[in-house]
Amino acid sequence: MPVQFPGEAVIFDLDGTLVDTAGDLAGALNRALKTLGRAAVPIEAVKSLIGGGFPNLIAKGLEATGGALPPEKFDEFCKVARDDYEAHVADTSKLYPGVAEALRGLGQRGCKMGVCTNKPAGPSRKLLIALGIDKYLPVLVGGDSLPVKKPHPKMAQEVLKKLGVEADHAVLVGDSETDLKLARAAKMTVILIEGGYSDKPVKTLGADLVLRSMAQLPGSLIVH
Repeated sequence: MPVQFPGEAVIFDLDGTLVDTAGDLAGALNRALKTLGRAAVPIEAVKSLIGGGFPNLIAKGLEATGGALPPEKFDEFCKVARDDYEAHVADTSKLYPGVAEALRGLGQRGCKMGVCTNKPAGPSRKLLIALGIDKYLPVLVGGDSLPVKKPHPKMAQEVLKKLGVEADHAVLVGDSETDLKLARAAKMTVILIEGGYSDKPVKTLGADLVLRSMAQLPGSLIVH
């Protein structure tokens, strides 16, 4: 029998967990960098920059290609890059294998589901709609939804509040150390999925369970 956890609700990370977004994020970053005459950041390098929110991605991209901009110029540059990203949020982004089936199966079993991401809420919701999974994920808390970002526990607690579920009846599913820290801070079970954007092997992070694929998730949860 596989290890199973109470899963009345599941909170999902977005980038690197549900959706492979690296191509579109790299595209927006590199188009913005090109306006400064800077070199592009390879997509594999961009993957290691994802997770701290969009401004963090842009800041790290600038640092990797010549250094930071003055604060007043950075804000404008970041807005240009964000607007570009929102216009191309689903050009190449795609669901990871097993995601659509897992969401459908959990939904049929009555599991409540939401998203907790450091990506801004607007483009995050647009992405879910474009990929046809928004119907399974009615609650979304983004990096601009609260004054704090992951791994602050309020991010997960806000999703739980909107879903009407207590932390001990829910599971957080992610792909990185940030997700692990968020779950621990919110006193939630945490399941990590291999193959995302973690800069460390997820098996070394100390999650309650590590899965090779999202397809394994429904069998790991007890849904009442």
